[in-house]
Amino acid sequence: MKAPSFLALLAASLLFVGPVQAHGDEKHGEEASAAPAATNGDAPDQAAMAQMGDGGAAGEPSAGHDEESGGHDEAGGHADDGETGVMAVLKKLHPATIHFPIALFLMAAATELFVMRRKGAGLEGAVRVLVYGGAIGAVVAVLFGWIHTGLWFGGDSVMQVHRWNGMLIAVLGIAMAYLVSRPSQSRAWLRASIFFMAALVLIQGFLGGELAHGPNHLGISWL
Repeated sequence: MKAPSFLALLAASLLFVGPVQAHGDEKHGEEASAAPAATNGDAPDQAAMAQMGDGGAAGEPSAGHDEESGGHDEAGGHADDGETGVMAVLKKLHPATIHFPIALFLMAAATELFVMRRKGAGLEGAVRVLVYGGAIGAVVAVLFGWIHTGLWFGGDSVMQVHRWNGMLIAVLGIAMAYLVSRPSQSRAWLRASIFFMAALVLIQGFLGGELAHGPNHLGISWL
């Protein structure tokens, strides 16, 4: 084959093969560009679905928390249940009644100190009246305490101690009223019970403040 003919055939072959290769590369480029486009197009949908899934998953604990909160409210026997009328008023009288036995028993202890220091001062009658008043006030305060909570024995440790310490104060107050009503040569038992009662009412007042105003309401956690 002559050189011009060979060159012509080679040129024809190159012209035929070139477009085919160019078309193949172009098609491959289009497929490559379409793949990222499809991937980018699917990404927002996948992100949206993931976000919706996260939202749903986040919503479930929220609902569970609401149910748990509702259960906690139901567990509190002293929670406000929307009552009206006489019973609603009676449930709110407990804080008003506790001040009388606290004040009267503390004054009885202070007066008994005068009796110990100044014998023959004639203050025994004042102690008797203060003990009577404190005993009656303690019973009334306990009664309104049970009206306030209802027949409920739950609560944390502060509530438990407050409840049963109040019962102890009422029982001891009645015993003190019995002791002070009996004439006796010795006031040892009465005196011991009066000072013990003074300690109990101070503790009870502190526990009531913890329940009403929150833990460490006096700011003495550093003690």
